[in-house]
Amino acid sequence: MTNKGKVKTILTIFLLLFPLSSFASDKNIVLHFGLSTILGGAAESYLHYETHLGSPERILYGTLIGSIPGLAKEVMDSSQEGNHFSGSEMAVDVAGAFVGAVIANFVNSKIQINVDSHRRKVTVSLLYEF
Repeated sequence: MTNKGKVKTILTIFLLLFPLSSFASDKNIVLHFGLSTILGGAAESYLHYETHLGSPERILYGTLIGSIPGLAKEVMDSSQEGNHFSGSEMAVDVAGAFVGAVIANFVNSKIQINVDSHRRKVTVSLLYEF
């Protein structure tokens, strides 16, 4: 990745995280964002090492997979009396999953994991271009 690409990635992550501060007073929104970030990152990481998809596809599918638990929660909420489906919470779930997938893609592109099954040895290395 070129320096220009690194700057774009960091700027994108910053711009996605910056609006979260406006919701910081609502702990439920922060919880939705945080959990979805973890799920989106985990989904992208799985796809990164277990498929031959390119970065855009891994980020897209990681975002979709990371958003599913939030969607399930909102559907369950809408089935309870006195509760409703929250579009804003669902949007935060999707945004969190996207941020997690983007960060995981960036990190996973820099980390190389080699497993030697005969020696039961795992090697983790960090790849960084100077």
